[in-house]
Amino acid sequence: MVPSNWRLLDQPDQMSSQRLQEQLHLNPVTAGFLVQNGIKDVKEAQAFLHPDFQSIHDPSEFFDMEKAVDRIQEAVFTAEPILVYGDYDVDGITSTAIMVETLTSLGAEVTPYIPNRFKDGYGPNLTTYQRLVEETGASLIITVDNGVSGHEAIAWAQGAGVDVVVTDHHALPETLPEAYAIIHPRHPEGNYPFSDLSGAGVAFKVAQAILADGQPAESLEDLPVEFLDLVAMGAVADVVSLTDENRAFVTWGLKQIEENPRPGLAALLKSAKHAKGQAILAETIGFKIAPRLNAIGRLANGQLGLELLLTKDLDRAKAIAKEVEQLNDERRSLVDTVFDQAKEQALDEKNQETNILLIAGQDWHQGILGIVAARLVELVKKPVVVLSLVDGVYKGSGRSFGDFDLHAFLQVYADHFTSFGGHAGALGVSMMPDELPVVQNLVQQDGANLQFADQKLAVNLVVQPRILTPDFYQQLALLEPFGQGNPQPVIAVEDVPLESVQSMGALNQHLKLNIRGGRGFVEALAFNQPDLVKEAQEKTQATLAGKVGVNTFAGKTRLQLMLEDLAFVEVEQNQPTSIDPVVHQVRKQVTQTAQTAQAAVKNSSKTLAQAIGQTSSQDFARLYKYLYGHQNLDIIGHLEVVLSELSMQEKQFKLMIQVFLDLGFVKMNAGTILCLPSTSKKPLANSVTYQRYFAG
Repeated sequence: MVPSNWRLLDQPDQMSSQRLQEQLHLNPVTAGFLVQNGIKDVKEAQAFLHPDFQSIHDPSEFFDMEKAVDRIQEAVFTAEPILVYGDYDVDGITSTAIMVETLTSLGAEVTPYIPNRFKDGYGPNLTTYQRLVEETGASLIITVDNGVSGHEAIAWAQGAGVDVVVTDHHALPETLPEAYAIIHPRHPEGNYPFSDLSGAGVAFKVAQAILADGQPAESLEDLPVEFLDLVAMGAVADVVSLTDENRAFVTWGLKQIEENPRPGLAALLKSAKHAKGQAILAETIGFKIAPRLNAIGRLANGQLGLELLLTKDLDRAKAIAKEVEQLNDERRSLVDTVFDQAKEQALDEKNQETNILLIAGQDWHQGILGIVAARLVELVKKPVVVLSLVDGVYKGSGRSFGDFDLHAFLQVYADHFTSFGGHAGALGVSMMPDELPVVQNLVQQDGANLQFADQKLAVNLVVQPRILTPDFYQQLALLEPFGQGNPQPVIAVEDVPLESVQSMGALNQHLKLNIRGGRGFVEALAFNQPDLVKEAQEKTQATLAGKVGVNTFAGKTRLQLMLEDLAFVEVEQNQPTSIDPVVHQVRKQVTQTAQTAQAAVKNSSKTLAQAIGQTSSQDFARLYKYLYGHQNLDIIGHLEVVLSELSMQEKQFKLMIQVFLDLGFVKMNAGTILCLPSTSKKPLANSVTYQRYFAG
């Protein structure tokens, strides 16, 4: 039974699904999920599955773009020193890399700067601007992934004769700074047709306009495609909508990383143990690349991350990647420590009725507060801001829950903050200690009527375990890249037997369950769930919901279910499970028959040639008898069980089946093998397959 905290989504309209299947030659799974995601039109589906140049918008539609490009080109051609001022997260580092590579390709004199999270903070910093202008002599500053909230610093720069071109995508303040030009997809005076670009996406559009030199793009060859890997990383890491223009950027960028990665990315992926030849997906950025790049800005100096992306030196790339891996390990340890302390506050009785939490500690590392906030959001199912008292000021990060705009909610209290910025889902904030209780009380009062607890897990489809096969995964993979605006489908299986229950991780904080799918075992994984690990012990059956993926390790690719939720099923002792009774009987026989197990071990030690050479007519008779007694069993889907039961090798088994097919003894029907009635006996030697492989 589906748990009450799940919500099964409306199943796709069959007529719409059938139309997509027929006209685009899609399989039912892919077509069904397209329809379920609101894509029913054939042209819309075609554009979604295969983004092309038509997805890309003209950068001239940005407000101030022509003004910004003219000023940047003037600085390039007159050899003015240019300062590119970025940010310390992945979107900021990739934005900086795009702008720096664009300008240097034109021969510009450019100095990139990634702010230090602890000294400079987020966005334009007056003291830092003054120092950098003095050091570099810059007469033009280009901000990337920041700037729309930098009134003071930008005003100083403009007053000092240093023009500032802002390129940003963050939430717009009521009043924009007095910059030379502001490039923003949601500029109140602009007409750009897509509002949800990342900082790297905005930097790419500026680069496109600079390099085009006034000429309209007519094909992909007219775009600076060498930056698409950086745009993809910024978009995925900053969790912008993977629709419209972003979907095209990320699709192409992932392919670029997979086929021709920068030296720094290749080294980073290797240190992250990403298997050679394994596909690069949005989740590869989300779980392997982004955490490591973000670890640099959280614990060290983000300039190192920029160097990693820009270097062409393989040895230097490897050295930086090694250093980054060490920082990432340190980051993990810090997160676990702070999370345990913050968790106590979040679960405190006084916070049970508070709908938006402001959790505060002392001397918690500032660099990992956003990660802790995100993990607490998963735990308490409501927005959380985590703050740390450092040098007499509370500084912290917030993460929202669902589609709630936490930035807009907290912006009302801006007068109580010493700094504030971000967007709907994530933000940074600081305040003096005496303001914290004031803001906590205001948030508690104003958020009293908000409701988050009733949000249920949206499940796209409930399937039988045998459906979970590599082929099913490949059908889902056609919908990649998954992310904001294109969520990965959540698949559920009900009352499935657990083949094994294991804990993982140094602290046994991760859970791994093995269930039997259509082509062997499927790993069901839940990370950072120590309480769940304890609960899972001695459990034998569960209802699971998660996202289907694959993991390649030691040359083997395994199907995985990344768990979103699960409910353990209490099974009465000696009661059979809800699995197909025939399969259950097979499993029972495999478990209970020691003789069969011993025979399987003995047979597996033979070479394939030995196994085939020693196959007798009695073995064929035994196999036919087995097939006759299991005609309703998905034999191919449960091949490992069947081979163990028969103590045969896979190739040997398949060749024997082919002999039966040659002779008309059986026929294949999906995964089942049906025995056919025969009026006359036929010797095995009549089979070509038998003569080729078994005749001695």
